[in-house]
Amino acid sequence: MSERRRWPSRLLRRVWPALAAAGLHHVLGEMHRARAPKVPLARPPQGHPERLRPDVPLTSLELALVRELDIHWRSRAEG
Repeated sequence: MSERRRWPSRLLRRVWPALAAAGLHHVLGEMHRARAPKVPLARPPQGHPERLRPDVPLTSLELALVRELDIHWRSRAEG
């Protein structure tokens, strides 16, 4: 019976170094990103396949998608 009680601690001892390394990697990456200079986004870079046209109105499909996403994000923020 004591063997059954020990298996979680044995498993944790073997897995813990990998979890700690993954956490350290994540934290260091976030620290690096926080130090990077903030560049305001005005439009996609030259040669990017997406073109933003503020002078062209959204299509009916695009408007429906905006409404759907807005409802989704509002419900997540409230819930």
